[in-house]
Order: sequence, then structure tokens, then C-alpha cells
Amino acid sequence: AMDALASDAAVAGFGEEAVLIPRRNGQYVEAAADADRMAVKVRGIFSALAAASDLRGQSRGGEFTGTTRVLSEQTAFWISAAQVAELGFRPARGDQIRLPERCGSPSYAIAAIHPTSMGDLNLLLVREDVAE
Repeated sequence: AMDALASDAAVAGFGEEAVLIPRRNGQYVEAAADADRMAVKVRGIFSALAAASDLRGQSRGGEFTGTTRVLSEQTAFWISAAQVAELGFRPARGDQIRLPERCGSPSYAIAAIHPTSMGDLNLLLVREDVAE
């Protein structure tokens, strides 16, 4: 009960609407809409954090001293257990998340799904290129 209250408060304060679009994934083909699972609107919390990774390679003598730094963005969409129960299906890797309330309605693919012990889902996302 306390978890549900905390989740509701978090979504009320920081949540936004997203469209979850189920897709079928196949090797070597572009993901297509999944006719067995309908697109749904869901409220959750989107987060995007800058991340830096250092890459170290082989070096000889004075060549290639130092490291290469790669900057990236870690993006996730958190859905409360109550929202998960209302979906009617479980999100899958490759499904699309679109954020219509943000400028340009950015689109992301679900790269991984991390369920919590309380039934919430943390969807790890990768940005998708959209043809203009």
C-alpha cells in the first residue's frame, strides 16, 4: 500500500504520457507492428542521464598514450506496478516508446527490461532514428 502511494506521488510529480507500441522483431528485417498487442498510452517517468566511458587499448612505446572517452546517454522509462497491471500485456525487447509530450515526439526502442521486486518495470531505451 505504501509503495503504491509513493509510486502514485512520483508519477503525479514527474510522470509523463508515453505511447507503447508493440513490435515484432525478426533478424535482418525492420521491426513491424505486432497485431496481437495493441498500442497503449501509459504514464511513467522518463530519465536521461549523461554517461562517460573510458576506452583503453593497446599501446607501443609512446604511441596511443592516454584513453579515449566516449560520451553517451543512459535513457530509461519507469512504469509503476499499477500501470504494468493495466497494460494487458508485458512490454518486450524491441517494442517502441514514443514521447508525444516532448519536442519532436522522440522515439525509443526498448533494449532491456528490468523488473523490480515490487512489480514495477524499468525499461532501458535506445534512441531511434526517425525518417523526416
